Amino acid sequence: MMKAELKEIKSFKDSLQAISNLITEGKFLIDEEGIKLKAADPAMVSLVDFKVLKDSFSTYDVDETTEVGLNLEKMYSIIRRAKNNDKLVFELKEDSSLTIKIENGSTRTFSIPVLNIDEETPETNQLKFNVEAEFNSSTLSRGIGDVSIIGESVTFEASENSIIMRSEGDNTNAEFKIEEGDEGLLELNSEEKAKSMFSMDYLKKMMKAEKIADTVKISLGNDFPMRLDFTVPDRIELGFILAPRIEE
Repeated sequence: MMKAELKEIKSFKDSLQAISNLITEGKFLIDEEGIKLKAADPAMVSLVDFKVLKDSFSTYDVDETTEVGLNLEKMYSIIRRAKNNDKLVFELKEDSSLTIKIENGSTRTFSIPVLNIDEETPETNQLKFNVEAEFNSSTLSRGIGDVSIIGESVTFEASENSIIMRSEGDNTNAEFKIEEGDEGLLELNSEEKAKSMFSMDYLKKMMKAEKIADTVKISLGNDFPMRLDFTVPDRIELGFILAPRIEE
């Protein structure tokens, strides 16, 4: 049904680590363009939009479009055993299992069952953001890390020429501000001011994906979800959508 050999393991492994921190199970779509996953976490607070494009693979043979439910935690526990210079081979068989082979001087073979996941694929194209910015991944991660020492949530405020992250605790607060022209902010397009609050715990889990890309695109609105996009050109596209916390 499907057999594919991955060219470069590290980006895929790092992506799967970030995803499995949020989502235990997910339904993959396998077609001629590559492997895709759209899934929400059990609390419906976050959503993953993941694509492993066909060019990521040195060989990619797919007989037909297939949907496959998999346990992501179990899958990552296998993939993490692979070194970056190993060969990683996936084979989907008719006996309702996915075989993963790690080859490099020896062959280690793992088999995990295909799950029956009934949930519908979430739709994300309807979200319209009025602020888009591109950061160095390390800059955004550092800012989130700084404000995370104060509180359990972070407020993003975007204007025409700056983005501010704020967190408040018991008689304490933290602020991270970056403006157009600063080294870590590569681009900022803002149609109007925007302000939204988000869970720090979810955001820190999403930022584990900083390892796959030097830059990250962030999309915002006013009391609106946030979207983070990490891209390895022609290989991997990893997006996260995070629902806002509404201030009381």
